[in-house]
This record gives sequence, C-alpha cells and structure tokens, in this order.
Amino acid sequence: MSRPRAFDEDTAVRAAQNAFRRTGYAGTSLSDLAEATGLGKGSLYNTFGDKEQLFQRAFGDYCDEADAATDALFTPDAGLSGALGYLRMVTRDALADREHVGCMITKTTSELAVSSPAVVDRASRTLHHAEDLITGALTRARETGETGGEEDPRDLARLLVAITRGIDALGKAGYSAQALRAIEATAARVIGG
Repeated sequence: MSRPRAFDEDTAVRAAQNAFRRTGYAGTSLSDLAEATGLGKGSLYNTFGDKEQLFQRAFGDYCDEADAATDALFTPDAGLSGALGYLRMVTRDALADREHVGCMITKTTSELAVSSPAVVDRASRTLHHAEDLITGALTRARETGETGGEEDPRDLARLLVAITRGIDALGKAGYSAQALRAIEATAARVIGG
C-alpha cells in the first residue's frame, strides 16, 4: 500500500512554474526544481514523471490562468472597455514585475518554439483565445458606435495582442514605467480610433 502524499501537488507545480519562469526550461535543472518545490528528486519523478512532463503541467496551468484572467475582462456586452482592460492588465503586470521575469508564454515560446510543438500549440491557443475575445469586443464597440474607423476588428485585435507581447518583453528588458505607460496610451488611442 502506498503512502499518501505529504505535499500539495498544485503548490509544487506553482513552485516549479516560478523556477521555469525565472530561468527558462533549459536553465532549470532537476536540482533547481527539487530546491524550488522542497521535494526530493524521487518524489518529483514519482509524481510528475520527468522534467519535461512537469514543465508541460506548469506551462499548461500558466496558460489556463492567463485564459481565466482574460475571460474575467470580457462580459458578454464588453466593448472597448474589454479590449483596453486587456491592454491595462498586461501593462500592469509588466510594471509589477520588479524582477523582470516576464510572461511565461513569451519566454517559453522564444526558447522552445523550434523544439516543442506542444508548447507552441498551447501558447497559440491562449493567444488566439485573447484575440478572439478582443475581436468580439471591438466588433461590439463598432456596432454600438463606441469606436469608429475602418480597421477590421480582427486586425486590431491581432495588433493589440502583438503590442501586449511587446510591452511584456520591453518590461523584462527594463524599460521605464513611463515608457510602458506611453506605449499603453498610444495603443489605446489606436485601438479606440
């Protein structure tokens, strides 16, 4: 009969997620993961399999959390406020990231895009989910007269997703709060056109 686990699996995954966010997949050793989670290597293997499986779990959980945070911004009647709320959320997160760790999606796709189709697929689903919600919100904003302009809402949504990935990367590169807020303000004017 096996012993019950003496640790919380979700807490261990969160600790591993933080380690991967700081140093990337390649830069995080099994010893780093054992230290971060407080678990022995045997417990890590027995619970999560190998490093790749633990990483996929941590990355999947991160993407699920990003999806949930995005969903919370978009009520069924959200228009421009939903799209700009997404922009503000990403800027706020970049400004709060004092250690310049950055978004796990941005970091991971930069590191593993060539070698891990599963990572690309999961990241793409999360980014497309945001794009779809923003497109819907901008379409409603145009239909209600909240915004004008000739730009296609899908194109604007893609632009907004690209800008937010850039804000995250620039925040990680140490751009000032003033610069990030200026980018946010410019993007809001373009999107709200």
